[in-house]
Amino acid sequence: MNNQFITLDCDDDVVLFQKDTFKVSRLKELVREQICSKWERHSAFDHMTQKTTTQISEFLKEISLSQEIIKIDEIKLNLIIDCQILKITGKGWQKGKLKMQINISNVTTNKYTLYLEFCSDEAVKPESPLDDIRKMIEVT
Repeated sequence: MNNQFITLDCDDDVVLFQKDTFKVSRLKELVREQICSKWERHSAFDHMTQKTTTQISEFLKEISLSQEIIKIDEIKLNLIIDCQILKITGKGWQKGKLKMQINISNVTTNKYTLYLEFCSDEAVKPESPLDDIRKMIEVT
């Protein structure tokens, strides 16, 4: 693996997990729906107050440290998953890792943002301006 993640900004690229394939646009949509649903609708038990809160968003809006209360403005979740990607620019299927960064904000109007990045398992050869000259020398 080359450890160089590139942003998946083309919504028509295709991601293959073990059994399922998704266009990048559909994958983003499904992940956002799941995060929103789980964040807003599930309950959590607060051991400090010994009460169940109705939403995880309420449960994680602040933390208490003794007498200090710290408000949480943003939570970031990072996931890395094995996958393959088919880019519309060609090259066929590439094996690698998909990194999902999910940001949940308690202070902005765009509460849920999602970033997808891909890192190929194959080593990437850096392009050199001398490659054309080398090819010409090899031909002669």
